[in-house]
Amino acid sequence: MSSMENFHRQSIVFIAVTVMFITLAWFSFTQASSQTAIVKGGAERTCQACHTEPMYGKEFFNSVHGNNGCKSCHTGIREFRKHMAGDEKSVIAPCGDCHGEIATKFRNDYHYLRQNMQCSDCHSNIHGLKKREEKLKIAATDSCIGCHSKDEYAALGHSASVLKGNMDSASCIDCHSLHGTPYFLDDKRGKARERIYFTGKCVSCHGNAELMKRNNIETNSVASYEETHHGKVALIGYPELVAGCADCHTGHNVLPKSDPRSPVNEANLIEKCRNCHQVFHPRFVSYLSHPDYAESTRYRTLYVSSLFMMGLLSSVFIFFGIHTILWWRRAYCDVCKKTDSPSPEATPSGWDENTPVRRFGITERLMHILLILSFLTLVATGMPLKYKEAPWADDLIHLLGGGYMAGRLHRTAAVILWALFFYTCWLSYKYLFPKEQGVKGWFGRLIGPESLFFNLKDWDDMKGMFRWFFNRGDMPRFDRWTYWEKFDFFAVFWGMTIIGLSGLMLWFPEMWSYIVPGWVLNVAELVHSEEALLAALFIFLMHFFHNHIVPNKFPLEPNIFTGRNSLKQFMDERPLEFERIIKEGRLESLRADQPSIWVRFLSSAVGFASLFIGLIMAALILWAILRG
Repeated sequence: MSSMENFHRQSIVFIAVTVMFITLAWFSFTQASSQTAIVKGGAERTCQACHTEPMYGKEFFNSVHGNNGCKSCHTGIREFRKHMAGDEKSVIAPCGDCHGEIATKFRNDYHYLRQNMQCSDCHSNIHGLKKREEKLKIAATDSCIGCHSKDEYAALGHSASVLKGNMDSASCIDCHSLHGTPYFLDDKRGKARERIYFTGKCVSCHGNAELMKRNNIETNSVASYEETHHGKVALIGYPELVAGCADCHTGHNVLPKSDPRSPVNEANLIEKCRNCHQVFHPRFVSYLSHPDYAESTRYRTLYVSSLFMMGLLSSVFIFFGIHTILWWRRAYCDVCKKTDSPSPEATPSGWDENTPVRRFGITERLMHILLILSFLTLVATGMPLKYKEAPWADDLIHLLGGGYMAGRLHRTAAVILWALFFYTCWLSYKYLFPKEQGVKGWFGRLIGPESLFFNLKDWDDMKGMFRWFFNRGDMPRFDRWTYWEKFDFFAVFWGMTIIGLSGLMLWFPEMWSYIVPGWVLNVAELVHSEEALLAALFIFLMHFFHNHIVPNKFPLEPNIFTGRNSLKQFMDERPLEFERIIKEGRLESLRADQPSIWVRFLSSAVGFASLFIGLIMAALILWAILRG
């Protein structure tokens, strides 16, 4: 063999050995990077040398943890011989060593706290765990129905839509969270927190108009719910007192109302409503949980009722707003000019201008104080519900002792107001039908000067008042009652009919279901709320002006508390009544003593406190209206 041949042969052998060495070195390097070596007297052994199952080899290397190596989870092994002899066991490190943020959330998870579940209960086959190619919502739902029945929790409604590929729909993790499923105590407070939590989850999707429109679902479900008693009380912070979304619709397999399996289907509503309401007529379930007062086609009665109340509020506030502004301008000018003083010759003999004249008896004064207290309580406990999103609403309810206490105060004040109303009706009856009718009879008394019923003179007085506003005549000469005082009086009768009757319906809805259909309760909610707004703002703005803020009386007219006017005030404000009483010879019977210092002090204290609270409430209401 030639030297050249030997050279070629040696070269081939050298190349082959080199390639083999490089191959072995590469193989050893890749194995060392993906497997954990265990040292035994200097020799290197891998975990896979003993753990030969595919799940510890190829499957593990291709898993999401493959690049970590065995020892990233299995710690505590230092010597192979001891491990083989069972003297040194593997310790599995907590998943939280790497997944710290997830572990922190999971420590408050219901599954961990109540079921003692671990990561591997959901993330099974940890050695072969791979990233799911499908969307997270589908993967999570598949994992959940490994324990929870698919038919009970995921076959219909939201989850079924997710499994079909609609990623707009809510999955298990959208409502229950991922790794942080909340745990609620099985008590009143826990139930309240649970209702708040899940109602908030429903609102997060159903309050998104664009999302709902894309999926052909009602876009105003949240807004319409929030306009009901359920929604208002829940939003003000007391959901334990009312039904939330899941109370009616259930939390799983949510179906449209038209589906016979839906709990809100007409055939199932009676059973569902009885979870909260016990005894009621079947017509009770016609109550609308999602009314839309602006929808004229489907909810025509509600729509007409809403228009009527808007028209009523607008007409009253426009008329009396203009009336008040014009009156203030003219009265302020007269005060500045010091006009309209009565002549000294008009003062009766034996009297001076400061002699007290009795205007109200003790009964009327006590009734008015009770009316003030009950009315202020009703406004303070009711308006936070009407304007539940106003910044002050929740604070005011808390100040009053919470939602439950506010409800009790509201109803107690309503009972007092009803008692005052019926007593006033009794006094009116006694006035119209006394034991001695006299020559006038009941009709003559009804339209007479002592009556609070409207007559033709009131129309003339109102026209004369507007002429006076524009400096085209003198102020009308009034008798015992003015036309605006009569309006105040009849507003009570109208208000008690509307507010009182609707309030009774809302207080005892089950009982009223035997008289009226359930949808009438929706009308009752509307008129109760709007009429209460009318009453509150009219009293705090118009009535307060007429009696206290008008320039010639500012800052307080105390006669409703003291029961007395001065003779000068009597002659100025009620000249026709003064002349009539002089003619009838009754003036001396109306002479009164000067009020004591305590009566004056209490009159001022109660009067100013009422004015202050009323004006503050008016400001809060107007703030809520203007902020939308």
